[in-house]
Order: sequence, then C-alpha cells, then structure tokens
Amino acid sequence: MIRRSKRYKVQLSLYSLSWEKVSKKKKAISSGHKTSEISLVNVLGACSHFNFSLKRVFRKKTDIFRLRVYTYKRVSRSCCQGEGDKWKLCYLQFNCGTLKTAQEWSKNINVRLKLLNRPRRCHVFINPFSGENTASQIYNNKVSNIFQIADISPTITVTNRRGHAYSVVQTLDLNSIDVIVCIGGDGLFGEVYNSLLWRQQKDFHHSEAGLHDPIPCHVKIGLIPAGSTNGVVFCTTGLADPVTSALQIAMGRETSIDVISVWHNNRIERFATNFIGYGFFGDVLKDSEIYRWMGPTRYDFSGFKTILNLGSYKGEIMFKEGITSGQPKDRRICKKGCAICQERQITGERQWVKLSGEFASIEGCIMSCCSPQANKGLSPAAHLGDGCLDLIIHRSVNGLRYFRYLTNVAFFSEPFTGDLVDVYRVTEFKFKATCRDHVPGSCRRSLSLSLSISYMCSYWNIDGELYTESEIHVKAHRQILTLLASQPE
Repeated sequence: MIRRSKRYKVQLSLYSLSWEKVSKKKKAISSGHKTSEISLVNVLGACSHFNFSLKRVFRKKTDIFRLRVYTYKRVSRSCCQGEGDKWKLCYLQFNCGTLKTAQEWSKNINVRLKLLNRPRRCHVFINPFSGENTASQIYNNKVSNIFQIADISPTITVTNRRGHAYSVVQTLDLNSIDVIVCIGGDGLFGEVYNSLLWRQQKDFHHSEAGLHDPIPCHVKIGLIPAGSTNGVVFCTTGLADPVTSALQIAMGRETSIDVISVWHNNRIERFATNFIGYGFFGDVLKDSEIYRWMGPTRYDFSGFKTILNLGSYKGEIMFKEGITSGQPKDRRICKKGCAICQERQITGERQWVKLSGEFASIEGCIMSCCSPQANKGLSPAAHLGDGCLDLIIHRSVNGLRYFRYLTNVAFFSEPFTGDLVDVYRVTEFKFKATCRDHVPGSCRRSLSLSLSISYMCSYWNIDGELYTESEIHVKAHRQILTLLASQPE
C-alpha cells in the first residue's frame, strides 16, 4: 500500500495494525525504519473510499482507491478546559491499487473490531430543551458520524416533557440494546438511571420495591454533554466536550461510579450520582426555578441573591465514617486506574457520630463536583468508586465568609480552608431539622435583611432536583452504574 506517496508493507493481526516503509528500488523493507503500529483498541472503524475524478484518471494517479482507518488523537490539556484530554477524530489513509483491495482490508479490520466489547445497539435520548437548546444539533453535527463509523445502530427518542425518558426506560426492551446514550444535561441522565434502578427494584423485589439497597445495574449508560452544568461529564472525563464523550462511548471505555440512595420513612425516594445539598444550594435551586428564561446564568443570579440573604438552619446530623485509605483533604485525585477505587471493600461497623447546631450549608459530594465554574470541584479528592461520599458541613456564617469559601473553590481549589468548614468521608448520614414547632420557616435564622426571598425553609438539592422533605437518610452504594467514559490519566 501507499501512504503519503511512499510504499508501505501493511500487516493486520488480531490485536493491531502495523506498517513499515518499503524501498522502491529493492522492493524490500528499508533498513533503519521503525515499524509503526496502532492497537485495534484505539481504532474506531475502517472504510474504503473511492476518490474518483477525471483529472486523476488522465494523470494516472494511484490514490483513487483509499483505505481509511479511523482513530483519535489527544489535544494537550493547555488547549481545553478542565483536567481531561480532548479527543479528536482523525484517520490514517492508505492508497490501494484496486477498490476490491480497499474493501477487503476494510472488512477484515471491522470484523476484528466486532470481537471487542463495544456497544453496537444503543437507544439515544435527546433533550432539545437542555442548556442552550443545542442537543439536536450536537447529535446531527458531531455524534451521528462517529456512531456511523463505529457501526452503531441507534434508536432515537427526542424527549418533549419532564419524565419522558423515565417512562420510556420503564418499558424498554433492555435485552435488545447495549447502551443508553443521553444527549442533554444532568437532569436527563438522572431520569435514565433513576428509571433503571427503580425498574430493578420492581423486577427483583416486586411489592417491596424501594425497601432494599440497589444492586449493580447491567445496562451501560453514555452521557454526551449538552446541558447547563454537565457536572457528571466533567467528573468522569475531565471536560465537557461532545466529540470526546462520543468517541469514548463508541470505543466502549468504561468507568464504574457510586450511587447514593435517599431514604425517607424507611423507603427509597430517589437515587443520585453527583451531589446532594441542603441550605445554600437548596435555596439557590429553589430561587432559580423562576428564572429559567435566563438559561445557565440563572444560577449565578440566584446565588448572588442567596448570599446577600444567607441564613442558617437548625438541625441534627448523624453519620458513619467510611473505612478507606483515602481522605477528603488528600492531594491525590481520582484518575484512571485509581488505586483507592480498586481497593477491596472493607466491611466493618462504625459508630454513629452526631452533630447538632445551626448550619449554613450541608453538602454531600459523591464525585468531585467539578464544573466550568470550579475545575477542581467542591471536593477535589472525592472518588468515583470507593463507596463513600464527602460530607461537607458549614457552620453558621455570614454571607461574606461564605462568599470567600465559594471564591476558594472556584479560583484557588482550596475548599476546606477556614475553621467553619468540616469535612468527613462517610458511607451514610442522617439529617433531621430540629424545628421547635415544626412549622416551615421556624428552622431558619436570617443573617441579612436585604433582597428577602419569598420562602423560609430550605430544600434538598439532589442532582439539581428539588426535594422538600427535610428529614432524610442517605446511603452510598459502591460502583452501581457503569458509564461509557474514560477518566483523565
């Protein structure tokens, strides 16, 4: 074969494609030239290409019939936001003597790729209203071509209301698909995995659904960012780039992540994978609902309002610390092949630790909770698969001191500085509002009178969804979901 006007000897094995330069005069392999090789694990697909034109025929060009082997290349971290490398689709091109030769090579490469554990049948959910309403364009312009090259057969559902994806997954034939792909924000992803986990509860426990801990889900999920914050994609790939996520899905790169279950009255209410917060973050989410027309900037506006009227909430929190070698204040963060996530889970009973008082904010981070606003996240050392969550507790503070904390998170990546911030790595925790009269609003003590907000009691912010019950029990479950994503190296 010919590549870049030079003749090469090309060999295809079960695991790799290699090529070596051949001397034109001796028609033998040239000495002093190294053999180049690409593993089939890094190959997306191959196709024959017919580059026909009369000009090339009259000039007797030999590059009319081409073999293209599609792969990816990494863009350096300095060129992209976040900790991960950006992946870009590219291809190797070889010129063949005949179209039949190009087709045979393409067929043989694709046959070997089918031996790899990669998704071939997928159900795609597109939320056209998420973020800046670009999910449909992202699929048509950036994702569909990658899926076509990888020989992925998609079934597409465009959601038109909240809960649409949840209801579809409940009736989906899960044996006929390899992966569910979500093109949208964290809300669409939350609908899909909540529906899958609830479906498992019903299948295994029937009338006792919601009374048992979840078990690992066998259906894989892919997430392509098109939302407002894209927190889960940031935590699992290191950046929010649709092409990077689509390539990792097509190549079957896997990452197992933890899930938390939120219980009320001894029954599971919902599941979460990223964040749960009470106080400040609940107030921000509640206030931002009336500013949806502002898009993602509504969170900044509502956050500013909430800081000016920051309050504290009386409550009682109990937790059990996890048995793990990692700590919330570690400098090492969760990467690909993380040793802490691969540790054997140590079983042992820990005693409940109890704290009471007034709290400005309570945050539970299952992941690092990084985003475009905070590249390191609320808890930089949180791990994806260690079976724990980082519990961050803020005592009663004024708006200025809490704003300083948010500044440290966003710009200095030092969230745990100061004497009013406590952090624990826990496996479960309980919270109960200690209102004297159990009247909504009696738990809250306002520290500022400016820009008063129309509600008094706080809410729980569970992965961007409001939850109104203040008394909850949260449990962490290890590596319940499998995402098609590749962590930063």
